[in-house]
Amino acid sequence: MARSFSRLQKLEERRNLIRAVWLILGSVALVALTITLGFNILTKIFLFLGNVNSTNKPVVNTDVIPPGPPTFFTSFEATNSAVITLSGYAEPGATVYLTQNTQAKGNVVSTQDGVFQFPGIKLNPGLNSFSAVAMDAAGNRSQPSVTVEITFSDKGPDLKITVPTDKQIISGGDGTIRITGSTDPDARLTVNDRVVIVSPSGNFNYSLVLNQGDNNLVITATDTTGNQTQKSLTVTYNP
Repeated sequence: MARSFSRLQKLEERRNLIRAVWLILGSVALVALTITLGFNILTKIFLFLGNVNSTNKPVVNTDVIPPGPPTFFTSFEATNSAVITLSGYAEPGATVYLTQNTQAKGNVVSTQDGVFQFPGIKLNPGLNSFSAVAMDAAGNRSQPSVTVEITFSDKGPDLKITVPTDKQIISGGDGTIRITGSTDPDARLTVNDRVVIVSPSGNFNYSLVLNQGDNNLVITATDTTGNQTQKSLTVTYNP
């Protein structure tokens, strides 16, 4: 029994001696590396090994909150320009996806201030509907923006003058004539820069007092996109 205990004791002492030798050798190697490579480089090596170990761990995405819907900055609902720039605001750094009449028109990343721009947007004749969504870096997608509608037209409004006719001569009376005709119901009408009321059906009727001799009449219709149709008449009044 005593002999068995003596063997175990010697075995344990031998193991401790081996551990001590390895510890001494490791310490010497560490000191040698420090002297050879320098403390800073050695530190970087240990940090690199630590980073390699950490990359094996799964990344947990904690951002599950979607950004708010984008907002457009528009000051007009109709235009006669075939190409426009659309701008607005979204979450800073978010990717904004634009659709025009339900068709994808590309994407841009909003600035640090949250501003985004889509330059060079070509409009289709008539009504163009735009909407956008934003996606953040974590892949969260916003609700669609409020739809913006912009009408494009480069054709002037219809304009017909019923009375008077060009080069018409009016004699006697007090020199008052009635200018009548029709145009688009939503057009703005002027006679010699004076605004004339247009009825819901597009008709107009305006009284004008003529001067003796030739009177030049300039009748202009302007639609909501800024296009104009203009007609000029000369009416002569002889008291």
